[in-house]
Amino acid sequence: MSAKSTDVVIIGSGPTGSAYARVIRRDWPEARIVMVEAGPQILPQVGGHLDNVTDLKKRAALEVQAQGGDRTPRLSISKEEWEARRAGGFDASMLRRSGLFIANESDPSESLFAGFAAANVGGMGTKWSTGTPTPSQAERVPFIPTDELQAAIEVAEGLLGTNKDPNAGDVTAIALREKLGEEFNPGRNPDRTVRAMPLAATPGPDCLRYHGTDVVLGPLVDEAPETFEILAETICRRVVHENGRATGVELVRAGEEESWFLAAGTVVVACDSLHTPQLLYASGIRPAALGRYINDHYIVSQMAEMQSDPPMRAMNWIPATNDFPFSVTIHATTLSSIDRTPGFTGQPVGMGVFCPSDIDADNRLEFDDEHLDWHGLPSISIKWKQSEGDRARLERAKATAIRIAEIIGRPAPGFATIVLPVGSSLHYQGTVRMGESNDGTSVCDRNSRVWDFENLYVAGNGVIPTVTATNPTLYSVALASLGARQIAQARRTI
Repeated sequence: MSAKSTDVVIIGSGPTGSAYARVIRRDWPEARIVMVEAGPQILPQVGGHLDNVTDLKKRAALEVQAQGGDRTPRLSISKEEWEARRAGGFDASMLRRSGLFIANESDPSESLFAGFAAANVGGMGTKWSTGTPTPSQAERVPFIPTDELQAAIEVAEGLLGTNKDPNAGDVTAIALREKLGEEFNPGRNPDRTVRAMPLAATPGPDCLRYHGTDVVLGPLVDEAPETFEILAETICRRVVHENGRATGVELVRAGEEESWFLAAGTVVVACDSLHTPQLLYASGIRPAALGRYINDHYIVSQMAEMQSDPPMRAMNWIPATNDFPFSVTIHATTLSSIDRTPGFTGQPVGMGVFCPSDIDADNRLEFDDEHLDWHGLPSISIKWKQSEGDRARLERAKATAIRIAEIIGRPAPGFATIVLPVGSSLHYQGTVRMGESNDGTSVCDRNSRVWDFENLYVAGNGVIPTVTATNPTLYSVALASLGARQIAQARRTI
């Protein structure tokens, strides 16, 4: 790295950090942008999606490289763990997520069961499910005008390359949508009826090509380093600031001790919902709401059996509404012969009923200055408690899962309805939440600018302040586009 200063520095190379870079470039063509990523570049294609690697052995090795500081291969599920899961119990394999690393482990009955994050060029964009469903009206930020937020969602769909029906023509999936629609469509607005799950993917002759941040960045990756540069395996130790203005960042190469200062006109912290508040904390930026209000939805998992010919390939989606708080994904899955119970003859179909959980300021991250993680930053722990409202919604979600399984065919024999611990979706949010006013209950404004700062922004699922049940990537990229637009507008006039 030869540059000592830049117009914009973005900490984190995932979908929202990449969206900031792309929109700033769109609206401010002459901007110099530096992106900082703690992990390595693991694919020749910058930010490419790992699921496009067809060699499964090679993909598994790449997933280990994507784990950041802890590069221990994750073990597959054991027979004992599988039997516990089938019976509806907790199994330890849920704490082993391929291609991700564990930030902390907690008692799953008492706390957010674990924290995960990716560390490689592309961030979680190399491993995300590519689901891009739109949030319901109840999930959207109430203090951003409806038309403005809808326009931002459409921008996000373009950045991510959303395909509304990536497996078009799947006759079995279409027939199932019609059956589900008879049950769930009455009373819904036309845009919230049962439909194919939108994915950030391009159909190919044999399979889908999944979109990573290579798609979000687009032509940026071909620019000269003088205008756009990604610093891989580079850790940001702190945001340097004075009198409400960020002046730049302190950086260090992974595994080295000597740091250097990169001056910047604007700083965007786009790590993730755990590491963005961690970096702000380490930088002495500690608003009252920092790390608080951590929230995620539960997943109620149900296996169903479907008599289908031809087999279903597409993923179907029942959207959340004001009256139906669950977002439901229905997809084909696989079972080996030893997994099937006697009489199981149809196609196995997996289902996830995403169930919202209540927001509570006491559900929070805590940082330990005495114990540092592999970044050299205060280690993270998570404190979280289930609410009475959560328990009531979960009972309704479990009943909904059985109801849907019966429409599909039947609940798969030998498989219990399972409530995965909150946090298992990796859709944490709220830890740097936006607010309508600087009243101590939020970290940033509606454009993701940190309160009391002129030029410091945050990005990622952590800015979402609402209760949600929908995959949040599209939503958080939409909010990122608003912040990026404001940066470009403000800086181009200077």
